[in-house]
Amino acid sequence: MTIAANLIIGSNGGTTISGRSTPLSSATDRKRFHELRGRADAIIIGGQTARSEPYSKTPVPLIVVTRSSELPGSAAKNPTAIMSNDDVATTLKRTMQTYPYLLIEGGAHFLHAALAADLVDELYITAAAMSAEEPFTDRTTLTQGFHLKSELSIDGDLFLHYARLPNN
Repeated sequence: MTIAANLIIGSNGGTTISGRSTPLSSATDRKRFHELRGRADAIIIGGQTARSEPYSKTPVPLIVVTRSSELPGSAAKNPTAIMSNDDVATTLKRTMQTYPYLLIEGGAHFLHAALAADLVDELYITAAAMSAEEPFTDRTTLTQGFHLKSELSIDGDLFLHYARLPNN
C-alpha cells in the first residue's frame, strides 16, 4: 500500500494564485499530474480543495475530507465522490484498506496533516518558477524524513520526487 502526494509550490512558497493551484501549473506539470493520477486507485482531497479546484470528474474514486454535511464545490457533481467527516489521518488509514495506491491532491494544509501522521510514502513536488499567493509552505519542512529520489528541471520548473526514509 502506498500513499503519494502531489503539490505545486511557487518560488516564494505560495501554493495558489487567486485561490487555485492551476495557474501555477505548466504544461509539463499538468502532464506529470495526469501521470500520477494514472497510477492511483483513489484521489484524496480536503474540503477547501474541493471548493476551489475542478473535481466534478476524476478517473478514479474521489475521497473528500470535510467538516461539511454535504460534498463541497464541484466534487458534489462527481459520481465517484465519497465524503469523510473524519480527520485526515483517520480517513487515510481507513481508505488505504480499500485503495492500495492513494494520491493526495489536497493543498499544503491537508498535506501537512498527512505528513504529521507519518502516512505519506512518496512526495512529488513541483517547484514552479513563478511566485504565488497564500497559503504558503516551506519545501524543507515538507520533506523532513524524506530523501530525494529524482530531480528534473524543465523550463525553469523543478520536478522533485521524494521517498520516505526508512524508520530506524
